[in-house]
Amino acid sequence: MAQRPFFTILTPVYKGADFVPGCAASVRAQGFADYEHLLIDDGSPDESGEVCDRLAEADGRIRVLHQKNAGVTGARNAGIAAAKGRYLLFLDQDDRLGPCALAAIAAALKDAGDDLVSWRHHDVWEEMCADAAKALPTRYTQPRFGKLYCTGTVHYVWTKAFPVDFLRENGLRFDEAIRDGTDDLPFVLAFWRAWFAAHPAAGIRYIPQPLYYYEMHNDASVSNRPQPFLPSHLAMFSDLSEDFLCRYHVPPAEMGFLWYQCLHTLAYGVLSTPPEKRVALKAGLLQDRRFAAILRHMGEERVYSPYYLPFRWGQLWLVAFIARSFEGDRRWFWRAYRLGRPLLGKSWREVF
Repeated sequence: MAQRPFFTILTPVYKGADFVPGCAASVRAQGFADYEHLLIDDGSPDESGEVCDRLAEADGRIRVLHQKNAGVTGARNAGIAAAKGRYLLFLDQDDRLGPCALAAIAAALKDAGDDLVSWRHHDVWEEMCADAAKALPTRYTQPRFGKLYCTGTVHYVWTKAFPVDFLRENGLRFDEAIRDGTDDLPFVLAFWRAWFAAHPAAGIRYIPQPLYYYEMHNDASVSNRPQPFLPSHLAMFSDLSEDFLCRYHVPPAEMGFLWYQCLHTLAYGVLSTPPEKRVALKAGLLQDRRFAAILRHMGEERVYSPYYLPFRWGQLWLVAFIARSFEGDRRWFWRAYRLGRPLLGKSWREVF
C-alpha cells in the first residue's frame, strides 16, 4: 500500500476553469511533495471538469472527483470522505498557497502535540512568507482565544489544519443547507468543541506570517455577493460568543472585537435585506434572546460600535444607512462613529 500523504489539499471547483490552473500551480511550487491535491468538480457547467482532468494527467499528486452540483459545502463533504492524507487543508479555487506554506504548516504540526495549527492569510501576494524557517508559531491557550480572534483567522477553514481521521470519527461535516458562504464558522466551532473536549489541555499554535493568499477581486465569489440576514448569521456569532465565554473561559474584557464584528456582520445582513422584508426582520431579530445577549455583553463591557445604538433603538433604516456608507466612501460611517461615542460616554472602548 502506498504511504499515506501528509496533507490532502481540498479544492472545490465550480466555474473555475480560469482559476484552477493557478491554484494548482501554487501547490506544485511548494517544494514540499508529501501531499495529494484533491479537486472536486462540483458539476460545473463550464470546462472546469476537463481542466481538472488535464491537471491530473500532468501531475500524479492531483486527484479529481466529479459529482453532481451540491454546492461548496457538498463538495467539501465529499472531500472529507475521499481524503487520503493525515491532515486536511482547504484551498479555494481562486486562492493560492504562499511559497512555503506546506513546509511551514508541516513543521508546526510535527511540533504541536495535541495543539491545533492555524496561520495568517493576506490579499497581497508580495506579503506572503517565502521562508518556512521564519514562520514561527505563537501558542494560544484556550482562555487567550479572544486575543486569537483579533488575528482575523478564526472564521475560516482555509487557515487551519484538520486531522482527517478525527473529522471522520466524530462525524464532522459542513451544513449543506448553508449556501451563502457562511458555512466555515459553524464547521470550525463544531470541530473545536469536539477537539478540545477530547484534548482539554490543548491550545492553538498560530503562525503570524501570511501563508495563504486570499483573492479579494473575484466578483463571482460568494463572499463578494450581498448576504441578506439569515437566522444562521446570528446563531454562529451567538455560539462563538458563548463558546468563548463558557467553554474556553475567555475574559469578557477580551471579547470586544468579536462582538464588534457581530454587529458589523448583522448590519451588512440588514443592508442586504430588501426594505420590504425589514419589518419582519426587525421583529425577529430584536426579540431574539441571543441578540439581546450580545447587546447586553457589549453594554456591560462598554464595547463601542456605531451600530450599537441604532440596533438598541430598533432603527434598522439607520443600521442600513451606516452600513451602506461603510460599503461606499465611508463618510457617513465615520460621522456616525464619531457621533455615537459622546452619546454613550467616554468609558466606552473603541476596538476597531
